[in-house]
Amino acid sequence: MLRPLILATAALLALPAAAHDRPAYTYEAFEVSVPHIDLETCPDGLATGDVFCRVTMNNDALHIHVFETAGDRHFVSVHTYHADEFELLLGR
Repeated sequence: MLRPLILATAALLALPAAAHDRPAYTYEAFEVSVPHIDLETCPDGLATGDVFCRVTMNNDALHIHVFETAGDRHFVSVHTYHADEFELLLGR
């Protein structure tokens, strides 16, 4: 009974090492596979360096995706904001 737990734990611990063997996720792959909206600038305090941002909406949340501007435009991070964390202003 303990053996399946040990095997499952070992498999989970191995995931980060296996992730390094995968190719980096780039904007090129994101752009053609994920419906999104281009942002003119990244929201304040969200990203530093030479980056750009895109926004998606899924599961009643906004997701801000950050990518490097230079080179292969690698994925940097994603920030999720649920409905109670943002305010949409209309009619201004």
